Amino acid sequence: MNGATALRHLPAELLLTIMSGEEKGVTYKLLGEIITLGRAPENDVIINDNKASRNHARLERRSQECWIKDLESRVGILLNGKPVTESVLKDGDLIRIGDTNIRFGPAMSMAIVGAPPIPLTRPAPSTAPKSIYTPKSEGKNPFIIIIIIGLVISGVLLTRNQIKKNQRMQIKDESAYDQQIEGTTQFNQNQEQVILEKGKDTQQYAEAQGFYLRGFREFRENNFGRAIQDFEAALALYPNHPLAKRYLDRSRLKLNELITQALERGERDFQNEKYMNAFNEYRTVILLTNDPKNKNFELAQKRIETIQLILTNNR
Repeated sequence: MNGATALRHLPAELLLTIMSGEEKGVTYKLLGEIITLGRAPENDVIINDNKASRNHARLERRSQECWIKDLESRVGILLNGKPVTESVLKDGDLIRIGDTNIRFGPAMSMAIVGAPPIPLTRPAPSTAPKSIYTPKSEGKNPFIIIIIIGLVISGVLLTRNQIKKNQRMQIKDESAYDQQIEGTTQFNQNQEQVILEKGKDTQQYAEAQGFYLRGFREFRENNFGRAIQDFEAALALYPNHPLAKRYLDRSRLKLNELITQALERGERDFQNEKYMNAFNEYRTVILLTNDPKNKNFELAQKRIETIQLILTNNR
């Protein structure tokens, strides 16, 4: 048994955060006195790990402590790197089930690191000479005049070349600006996507999580129709919710199983002329299906009409 100090004052909400695997970053709010963990869909916390047992472990509230207990799983439990069969948990403990690491305690905060690059600065364009000094030619040596004219022409040519060079630099820098703006925009979009995928800091996620938890309770009580409505509401608010889509699919599968079973019982009772039993089964099919365009709904409705006619004629 682990000798670590227990949580003497348990918070109202206990949290488990998946630290590795395909659900990395998902945080579970633990409700109830006993929380089960494993691969099977009926568990409170489903571990998507092939090394995990279907019913691997459970958490138990005991007075002001929270304990974890191994349910005779294949690979057992590691608590902070040490194998345990039963142990009290403390804030920050790391639980390992198969290849999945799970942190016990408050959810870890999320921070965005890195910053977009700073755009390049534009060089100040060179300015051409404001005026050109033309010396008087009176009394001057003609060679000096020729030299002065040559210098003036050279200055004009250099100024034009500098202007063209500055124009090329300006065009290049504007292209660099566009690249930097595009890169910064992509950076921001990537960071927004990270937030959306992890979703812990958005109001939409908080509202979606409320629908998910309500749907999960309905799922556990086999109210699959209501569960479907809650999971659909969660996904409408937050399409990337990591668990709502999975449980929506499972709820639909379970509901279809119930409908099929009720329809088979109704058909069997109908063939055996147990019309009242068949009537009740067909009514169950209609209530569970709740869709007049569904083939099972149509068949059950037709059978009920037939049963009513048979019972009327037998009076």
